[in-house]
Amino acid sequence: MKNKFIYSVLFAFIFNFSHSQNSGTNSGGQVVQIQPKVIVIPYAKENEDIKTMLQDQLKGFYRRTAISVVNDAFNSRGFTTYGFEAELAKAINANLFNSGTKRSQKEIIAQNCTADIYVETDLEVVSGGNGTEVQLILRAYETATGRALSDKQSTSGKFYTDDITKLTIKALEKVKEDFLNDIQNKFTDIVNNGRSIEIYFNVAKNSTMTYDKEVGTDGDLLSEAIMDWMTKNAYKNYAKKRNSTSLEVVYNEVRIPLKDQATGDNYDIEMFGRLIRKFLKNTFQLEASVTYPPGQIMVTLK
Repeated sequence: MKNKFIYSVLFAFIFNFSHSQNSGTNSGGQVVQIQPKVIVIPYAKENEDIKTMLQDQLKGFYRRTAISVVNDAFNSRGFTTYGFEAELAKAINANLFNSGTKRSQKEIIAQNCTADIYVETDLEVVSGGNGTEVQLILRAYETATGRALSDKQSTSGKFYTDDITKLTIKALEKVKEDFLNDIQNKFTDIVNNGRSIEIYFNVAKNSTMTYDKEVGTDGDLLSEAIMDWMTKNAYKNYAKKRNSTSLEVVYNEVRIPLKDQATGDNYDIEMFGRLIRKFLKNTFQLEASVTYPPGQIMVTLK
């Protein structure tokens, strides 16, 4: 009788543990407000080397001016900011641009300094008989996913002056409040509701497993078991599936927390991918490889 009681308690513990939400994604209904960390980065064309571009006498001066003015705007609102040139030097010294990653230099810099948001600035100066004008473009992205948070364009108007800094400030003033408010509102939504990622489940070429096969002892298809797990473990249980076939299951929006809900540490996309891989292996003895394109998790059954 005593042994039967012990086995019953043990079974109940295992059952509850395997079916309870992971502590890292379980908010318990509580949300801790977080101010984003920001780095302002110059616009660069695809495959253009940022360091070389900054060394250009005119283009480099314009880009550094834009960074300085926009950075001051963030500091005036109480954001934590990183110095771009210092972070660029760190990335170069660490040889991060030659690491084989598919991320751009700006994404590598932002990720390396752990900025939540990177802001890309593009500044052009147009001079003529009617004066000089600055054209300013600002684009903000979430570092972890690459998703756009705000996009603003502005001009200073034409003035008879060579003071590019003052013209840049004039251009920024026209869109500053809307731009900063966009970022703050979007980031607050991420804190409250989690960051949004896409998750793709597919099958390796030589695999014999498909998503319409029954798994476990309850008669569920693998796609159904994944659906139950995703709904249970996504942040605030938000997991939206786009489609499901025998060879592919796609979730076009799954929310994961910005911070680990148990430890308060940063919650990386790779942490959720690891949970998926271990769920498939420990529950159904299925081996899977997991890769992480920006803002996505790619799960491939072997």
